[in-house]
Amino acid sequence: MPKFVPRQRKHKVLARRKPQNGDGIGGEGGGAVEDANAVEILPEQQREREERKRQIKEELVEQQRGKMSGKKKKRLDKYIDTKLKKEENLALLKKLAAQKVDTSLFRSSTNLGRGGDDTKREKLRRALMERKAGIDVEKNERILLQKREVREFEAPEQEEASDEDENEEEGEGKATELEAASTNPNGEKRKRDRSPAEEDEEEDDEPVDNTAVQQPVKPFTGAGLFGGGLKRPLELDEEGKPIIQTRKRRKGAKQPLVVEEEEEVEWEGFSSDEDGDEGAEVEVESDQSAEDASEDAESATDSDEEETSSEEESDSESETSEEGDRKAARKERASAFKAWATQQRNEAIGFVPTNNLTYAIPAKPANFTPRAPEQDPLPAELQSNTATDATRKAYSVTVERSSEIQEARLQLPVVAEEQKIMEAIHNNDVVVVWGATGSGKTTQVPQFLYEAGYGAPGGPTPGMIGVTQPRRVAAVSMSKRVGDELGSDKAKVAYQIRFDTSTSAKTAVKFMTDGVLLREISQDFVLTKYSAIVIDEAHERSVNTDILIGMLSRIVDLRAEMAQKDPKITPLKLIIMSATLRISDFTDNKRLFRQGPPPLMKAEGRQFTVTNHFARRTQRDYVEEMFRKVCRGHRKLPRGGMLVFLTGQNEITQLAKKLKEAFPSTQGHDVKLGKVQISAEEAPLEEEDIELREQAQDLEDDGSDSEDSIIIGADNDDDDEFDIGEDDSEEKETKVHILPLYSQLPTNQQLRVFEPPPEGSRLIVLATNVAETSLTIPGVRYVFDCGRAKEKKFDRITGVQSFEIGWISKASANQRAGRAGRTGPGHCYRLYSSAVFERDFEEYAEPEIMRTPLESVVLQLRSMGAPVVNFPFPTPPDRHSLRKAENLLSYLGALSPDGKVTKLGQELSLYPLNPRFARMLVMGIAQNLAAETIALVAALSVPELLVPESKLNLRSPSPEAEETIRSEQANLEATQRSQRRKTYNAALAQLSINANKADCIKLNNAVCAYAHEVDPLAFCASMFLNSKAMHEASQLRQQLSSIVRAHRPAALPGATYNPRLPPPSDATINLLTQICAAGFIDQVAMRADLAPNPPDLPRKPKTAIAVPYITLFPSSSSSKTTPTTTTPPEAKFVYLHPSSLLARTPPAKMPGYIIYSHLQRSSPSPTKPHPKTRFHPLTPITRPQLINTALGTPLLDVSKPKGKVVELPAGAGRHEEAGPPPDEAKTVQRRECEVELSLVGERGSVGWGLGVRRVVQSKQGRVGEWVVERVLG
Repeated sequence: MPKFVPRQRKHKVLARRKPQNGDGIGGEGGGAVEDANAVEILPEQQREREERKRQIKEELVEQQRGKMSGKKKKRLDKYIDTKLKKEENLALLKKLAAQKVDTSLFRSSTNLGRGGDDTKREKLRRALMERKAGIDVEKNERILLQKREVREFEAPEQEEASDEDENEEEGEGKATELEAASTNPNGEKRKRDRSPAEEDEEEDDEPVDNTAVQQPVKPFTGAGLFGGGLKRPLELDEEGKPIIQTRKRRKGAKQPLVVEEEEEVEWEGFSSDEDGDEGAEVEVESDQSAEDASEDAESATDSDEEETSSEEESDSESETSEEGDRKAARKERASAFKAWATQQRNEAIGFVPTNNLTYAIPAKPANFTPRAPEQDPLPAELQSNTATDATRKAYSVTVERSSEIQEARLQLPVVAEEQKIMEAIHNNDVVVVWGATGSGKTTQVPQFLYEAGYGAPGGPTPGMIGVTQPRRVAAVSMSKRVGDELGSDKAKVAYQIRFDTSTSAKTAVKFMTDGVLLREISQDFVLTKYSAIVIDEAHERSVNTDILIGMLSRIVDLRAEMAQKDPKITPLKLIIMSATLRISDFTDNKRLFRQGPPPLMKAEGRQFTVTNHFARRTQRDYVEEMFRKVCRGHRKLPRGGMLVFLTGQNEITQLAKKLKEAFPSTQGHDVKLGKVQISAEEAPLEEEDIELREQAQDLEDDGSDSEDSIIIGADNDDDDEFDIGEDDSEEKETKVHILPLYSQLPTNQQLRVFEPPPEGSRLIVLATNVAETSLTIPGVRYVFDCGRAKEKKFDRITGVQSFEIGWISKASANQRAGRAGRTGPGHCYRLYSSAVFERDFEEYAEPEIMRTPLESVVLQLRSMGAPVVNFPFPTPPDRHSLRKAENLLSYLGALSPDGKVTKLGQELSLYPLNPRFARMLVMGIAQNLAAETIALVAALSVPELLVPESKLNLRSPSPEAEETIRSEQANLEATQRSQRRKTYNAALAQLSINANKADCIKLNNAVCAYAHEVDPLAFCASMFLNSKAMHEASQLRQQLSSIVRAHRPAALPGATYNPRLPPPSDATINLLTQICAAGFIDQVAMRADLAPNPPDLPRKPKTAIAVPYITLFPSSSSSKTTPTTTTPPEAKFVYLHPSSLLARTPPAKMPGYIIYSHLQRSSPSPTKPHPKTRFHPLTPITRPQLINTALGTPLLDVSKPKGKVVELPAGAGRHEEAGPPPDEAKTVQRRECEVELSLVGERGSVGWGLGVRRVVQSKQGRVGEWVVERVLG
């Protein structure tokens, strides 16, 4: 095979020869022939362009720092080319401008062939231009210059001057020639003749040819020497200054507005006198007047341009005008004859012509006076700054009220704004109403809507009026109040809360909680039953309120579109009412209201004024300080009810007990206690003793507050704060009528605060923040505010809940103070200083959606197809909370991996429950345990079924109290306390008889036993159960049973609801615990010693509540990182709650895995800066149960097969209860193998090993992922 020779490349050979040959022709290159086109001679213009382009590029490259990319180079070349094109265009335009030809001597093509019909002005102007250009100079000078004799000047008389002024004002077009005499340096005088064209050029500062024939003139004498060249001298004023005359232009005659009919003059033939033809111009008057108007306009324009025309020109123009007058006269005679002929013809054929001018401008009487336009602004109460709807039909409903109610309504500030509010509602779909506390917006705005026709079946808006309230007691009480004020229409007002309703077919105004309206939206998205929705107390910013506002903002737009297509559908009106000025979240939210910000209607001012009294010092023990303050107020203040704000039920019970001991009470006989030696703080002292004690407290510094807490200008004496300047000669109330008010109180007991107190007693309501909004307690004049509230805090990262007592917001403080000004001038006594108020109080409270779990919100929005991320929340929630909620829904099987709602998720959204409890209910129905699961879900959904031990006062007094001398009464109380503790333990043992250490079964037993009792209240008292919570759980059971019977009729046999269930068997209890674990699969705790890296505890726990556990997900921010030796154990682990059934289990026998409901951490204290995080257990769970429960969720991690893998035939390996395999399942690949299972929380964390199990796997999905179908063992 020959040797490989590479191919010669021509371009490479030429490139090698080029440096050898050189640039010259015939140089030293071995005689090689050089390319003739090697040197390209560019044109000069192109070479300059290339040079300019190179210069610009070099300048721009020098300014550029750093390396330039290829894309930037292309952009730079494009920029340079554009700049060069602009420079070339500019140069071209300059050349064209230099070569421009003067066209002033050109004759217009429109005047060509006209002959010698040029006017004198045109001839003079053309002669002047030709003379300047050097054309026919002598001929043009004969036209421009004329010889004249100079006449001796005489001062004109006043009459001539006045005549000339009139001629100038009338604008006859006759210009006056100005003759000027100039004197040369030798004293000789000369006369210069100037043409009008020359004077025009002089005005333009152009040189004028002064060539003229000079003639000797006679010398001037007397006054003629000054201004002798002028035709008349200037007029002087009193100071000798010239008076400059102003020229007035003559305006054309206007058509009069009043048309006066004139008698038509009969035509009598032609007349020799031209003046006699004026009366025959009836029909052509309009045309002739138009011509006269145009001629007057032309003459006025000519008079402005020809101020200095010569007398000869005036004479010639007068001759021309005479000719024009003769022509016009002939035309008028012809028009008159034509008018007579037309009239004769019309009479012959019977035609009556119409005068268009008469119809165009209708005749008006001469004495007609038009009405002056109304320019005065509307009254302030009628101004709404909204667009009006002229098509709206007026409709109203007459309401008969008593005189007392009508008089009370007229005193409310919002009633004065009724017209403005209703105009805004009529003309806008969304309106925001702001009214201060006590303005009456809650009760009056629904009545405004009702009286305007909303809710009337025969009116233009027949739908109901829906009013939402955040609390049930507010919905019930407000419906009763509005019904009373509507008088005869009381039956048309109803309420609906979760388990109670009074609605009927006649209902026009419905008060309800926001949760009820959310359920109606899920069933009827466009709310066809309603014509208006009022969202009250929107400033509280609850989760349901925020979701409602976001949904209704879209429903309003949808109803407006439907109303345009179908006239039977009416638009929906949305009224958002707030008691604070934090409305920017609604009005400035462009995503919330796409049509623009809604109008804001203000109803400022309370009905009565409220005076705030700050404390000089802020005491730590605010309960004791509140007791002291209320006692002094009861003794010193005039008549009026008191509303006392505290943080919880325990404080209310404690303060009520002290007040009943200090004052006679209406709730029963005064308790005669034995002689008991107690501390001085608890002793009911006399008024003088209290004053001495207060002075001593003011002097000592307890360190509870900083120096900023004491302000200058506060009350110098505590007596002054109760001196309100009213006459207290009336007999004060001696007894106290004390009523509690908190959320766990039954509804019938909550409504007792609206009843009048007994005669001779003062009403004292001890309430939590439930009474902060919506409620108006009659007779309350004094508010005592501790400034604190107990709120449930939710950690968005760890999910730990904690009940913390902290300062309220300034808006809440104002709301509390407003409760005192509802029925009269009020006073608010604050137990904190103004310095603390300004320093520690936030302006507004954080919206609830920022501090609560969002799985229910996400599921509801997903099931309705609404985007969660782009949902128009008034305040968007945290993205981490949304992501955590979506992860939980995926654990429960409600969301697919791609974020879509599964079939199971659609079923979960049907139940008014948390997705966890809905998942339990669906699983219980699948296991044929629908009734038992409903009872379990009802028991877990309602909080605090059992009265906590801390609220029963079962513990012994403090050691300090034990050291004091105990009386017989104290020993009796200790015996009763011990007996009550035994009864409490016996009740818990009875409820836990078959619970098998599962707290969920204990609660389920309580609910089931409650249904069997004849006297539920007595049963709750004997078993230490919360009667209100038990009643609510019983109602929830009935509601869920009806929903399940509607969707799954086979799950609950029988047509009626039977609350009494038989005792469950052991197998049923086992299934119920696993069902409970399925709903809380992600909330599992493992004993710390079973962890992959067990901790080294300093000492072994001695009790069950001291055994450390770890959670699947981090329970604190410090537990996310690797624990260190400096990390306290309270931050690493979680511990059992003492109320659990497992609390009495020996530490060595504590279960390895426990399913819990929630984590709770107490507030830090000086003695415990790092409080323990405790979990509330539901049920213990074994490792196999944990594997089966987590099967099919992302929490269970499966390793690759270990050992032998057995391939199964199609359809084999399925569970026997699953039935025959479907057609698609027959082709799915299956295998049986051993895998290692582990429970993994967050991605990247170390999972909990659950051992090696033998499983059956199937290949699913497009990728072909092996999924565990069943665990064999």
